[in-house]
Amino acid sequence: MKRFCLSLLLCSATINLIGCGENFLAANVSLGGSGSGTQKPVPGGNDNSSNPSTGDGDEHYEYVAKIPTVTQSTCSGVQRRMRFIYADNKQPIPPETIRSLAISPLQIEIENTTPNYVYALTPLCRQIDYEIGTMNILPGESLKCAADQDSIQVLKPFEIRRYEVDLKFAETQEPITVNYYSFYSTDLPKIDTVWDKCEAAQITVIMQKRLIPKVIAEEPTIQLPITEAEPMP
Repeated sequence: MKRFCLSLLLCSATINLIGCGENFLAANVSLGGSGSGTQKPVPGGNDNSSNPSTGDGDEHYEYVAKIPTVTQSTCSGVQRRMRFIYADNKQPIPPETIRSLAISPLQIEIENTTPNYVYALTPLCRQIDYEIGTMNILPGESLKCAADQDSIQVLKPFEIRRYEVDLKFAETQEPITVNYYSFYSTDLPKIDTVWDKCEAAQITVIMQKRLIPKVIAEEPTIQLPITEAEPMP
């Protein structure tokens, strides 16, 4: 028999994702920008915190993203938008912009477009996962849900929620896909509630390696001391 972790929280417009005590942390992967943990190497990426090098000690590279267009999908009257934003002013980044993900979080916007309360169920308390190339990566948890446990939130009529996903951990040339999972119902949840099992909202970003230009420091100009000429005898 399934057990539901019922979180009937009427949240403000911008909140952190919640679910059965889970904080979605893994290798600096986080929702709401609260990343923590020991950074782990990403498949196809670099396993240290410095910029990757060709090995000759002279050329250094960084991994940057080609910002994709906004993705949008609707399920049971709930609209899901996924887009990359500037970290400082939260404005959308124009598509095709080449930019570091360290300063470009992914924003997930959930909008209840109906005049009804909508219940959102997160299977196994896991709202997102990642695909890097052909590998699927699940966020780690500090507190894991039981195998038969889900989480439920409530969306008020016409409510909009915005979440942020930190992808600064992704030092790789492989494409990165982020999947967002949630099922919906307008009926008060019960054991036999039939949920609208929506397809995952999804966005894919293309990564590339870019040469970091060298900064050549100018050598300081050496000024010789000025000596006064000796008077003629």
